[in-house]
Amino acid sequence: MAKPGELYRSNLNFFACLLTSLADRQNRIEAEKFKSLHRLNQNHMNRIFISLVLAIVICSCNQTEQSNSNWLAVYKNDKQGNTIAGSKQELINAIRKGASIRIGWGAKGKNHSIEHLSDPIWLAILEEKEVIAHLDPQMLSAIDWEKYTAHYADTTLVKNMWRVVLDTQGNFDAIWYHPITQKIIERRPQNHTITWFIKNIDLNTKVQPLYVDE
Repeated sequence: MAKPGELYRSNLNFFACLLTSLADRQNRIEAEKFKSLHRLNQNHMNRIFISLVLAIVICSCNQTEQSNSNWLAVYKNDKQGNTIAGSKQELINAIRKGASIRIGWGAKGKNHSIEHLSDPIWLAILEEKEVIAHLDPQMLSAIDWEKYTAHYADTTLVKNMWRVVLDTQGNFDAIWYHPITQKIIERRPQNHTITWFIKNIDLNTKVQPLYVDE
């Protein structure tokens, strides 16, 4: 038969073990709660991050869809009006939407090459098939091909103005004329490879002809 002191110590050990077991169980429960809360917070942050990324992507797409603020070469024709790249219809659609237009052309000879860019002052769409453009009159300068510079030292050039009408068929009709008398000094019809650029086009606007059927 156990003595009273031994029985008391045995009971103390039992209760101590029981309290330790309960404490361990409580610690495990608290640890699981912390892990669950951490996972919930992590999932919540992940959802917030994904939502922010989607919002940025959607805003970027909407901005791209609404307008294009960079110059884009939309069409290029050769000297005979044949398509080299792009779409003439896309150019016509851009003009109907009021997009900004810029025109590029150039020439290369045996010794030199030159490239030009100009914004037209007047545009027309003919029979929904071809585009013609008038360029702003210019006072021409002389070119120093040794120094690759331009100057107005040649007074014969300063006296006259130069202007051009061109089209998507490669036609390029240039004239020199006196700005006061309007007398044509020289006419020089040519053909060029022409590149047509567009920007500031509202992609959400419906394409419609600029005339109204009567």
